[in-house]
Amino acid sequence: MPNGHGASGMLKITLMVLMYYPLSIGLTFYQKWFIKNYGLPLVCVTGHYFTKYVFAVVVRYVLECCRQRRARLSIHDQLRWLAPIGICASVDIGLSNWALEYVTVSLYTMAKSSSILFIVAFSLLLHLERWRPSLGLTATLIAVGLFLFTWQASQLDMLGLLLVELAAASTGVRWTVSQLVMQRDDHTALRNPLDMVIHVQPWMVLAILPLLFVFEGGELTLTRIFMYANVYQPLHVTFLIVSGGLLAFLMEMSEYLLLVHTSGITLNIFGIIKEVMTLLLAHHLNGDRLSNVNIFGLCLCLIGMTVHGASKRHSKSAPRTSSPTSLLSNGDSDRKFLLSLDCESA
Repeated sequence: MPNGHGASGMLKITLMVLMYYPLSIGLTFYQKWFIKNYGLPLVCVTGHYFTKYVFAVVVRYVLECCRQRRARLSIHDQLRWLAPIGICASVDIGLSNWALEYVTVSLYTMAKSSSILFIVAFSLLLHLERWRPSLGLTATLIAVGLFLFTWQASQLDMLGLLLVELAAASTGVRWTVSQLVMQRDDHTALRNPLDMVIHVQPWMVLAILPLLFVFEGGELTLTRIFMYANVYQPLHVTFLIVSGGLLAFLMEMSEYLLLVHTSGITLNIFGIIKEVMTLLLAHHLNGDRLSNVNIFGLCLCLIGMTVHGASKRHSKSAPRTSSPTSLLSNGDSDRKFLLSLDCESA
């Protein structure tokens, strides 16, 4: 498994992050701009899923023409490992979009900050991480810090809060199982981001369709789907959805690339840094002033991230007396899984 060391490892992770941030932030603003004039977010997301799958299949076909055949997983293995990823990803997206009807963006960000706690919990449950006091401290500092950073005097809606927390739990399952699949040490491992995208997308489509029909089914006519800014523009709408799908494809590739070299926890922290940068930019553009509580929360976030980085450096440099693998019983045989400590770069 690829694993950088020292300066080369840090450079590799830095380049991945520099690729991930512009794509992720760009897709966020692109979606906000598009949905404002379109009004069917789940139709748009479903279009992105199909677009990502088509792009991935085309790229795989080209690569297989030039090189060897790429990994294929049986339906049994897909049901066991990939279906939970795709279903949780779609549930996360669907519930997040639904929750935004009840809560503000700031309140949504506050509640979604608990996702790192779910990721830590599932990482410990699946033996992807060893329990360390610094791990609990890191997760708590970042979650509380992001909550305070986005704190505003907003009225709390309990249904909206419940939806966001369910979405956060889905995020935890999605990224811990993704890490498990990509860092497995057997024939079912999918360490290449392209293979993950191809295998996960069909399950994401299957999971989003019920949400699509429940939340937007009443508006699903051919004319409405191709309406943009109250004008029937089929070519324009198709172009914008496919363009967003291409951005989403590249972003998901960069996410899986980061995940295979780091961990779900580290990837979530990178995402939180992106959220902080986006919110700071929004505060600047909108002329909003940060309160003392917001500033204190930002400091807690930064302290938590610093503790995480220092803990990883310490764990990498500490001498080991045994092989850092974990044996997990799967019902028919014992399989070895690489712990994320051996997959993270310093």
